[in-house]
Amino acid sequence: MVDTEALQNLEKLNQLMKDGVISEAEFERSKERLLFGGAAAKASEGDPAADDHVGWMLLPLKRYAQFTGRASRREFWMFQLVPLGAIVGSAVVVAAAGEDEYVDLTGFGSMMLALLVLALVGLVVPQLAVQVRRFHDQNRSGWFAALNLIPYVGPFLVFVMMLLEGTSGDNRFGSDRRAR
Repeated sequence: MVDTEALQNLEKLNQLMKDGVISEAEFERSKERLLFGGAAAKASEGDPAADDHVGWMLLPLKRYAQFTGRASRREFWMFQLVPLGAIVGSAVVVAAAGEDEYVDLTGFGSMMLALLVLALVGLVVPQLAVQVRRFHDQNRSGWFAALNLIPYVGPFLVFVMMLLEGTSGDNRFGSDRRAR
């Protein structure tokens, strides 16, 4: 079913673009708003509100295997410190509670250790993806994440690089997320 009002508005927008009143990017954003009711524009922005801490913690999981674009320091560190820290910390505590008097893991402790390993394996892809996007924010290639493979110094180098601020303005990997 064709919405004639939306069609007329699209024709007006197209004419405004041809006349040079609006740019092609503005035309595309307005077209998406007309066709999808603003949902597409919201999805393209994708960042949670500044005070939505849980949203920032879960954002890398929503962008599970997205290796393109940029990630802010907030997105990276909220994912590093809170969800990964909580998973590891709680599993270690529960596994330690599952020890017997000879400091051997009981069946419950072994099960918790297995769940910890499965959770960490499941988080490898979003961890790597957010790290690559963080390098993109600094206008570096995502292949810098391979520095983690260098024994002893590699993870330390990546840690220091994750602390650095990203480039201001647009770079070859996308627009500046802070400018929105």
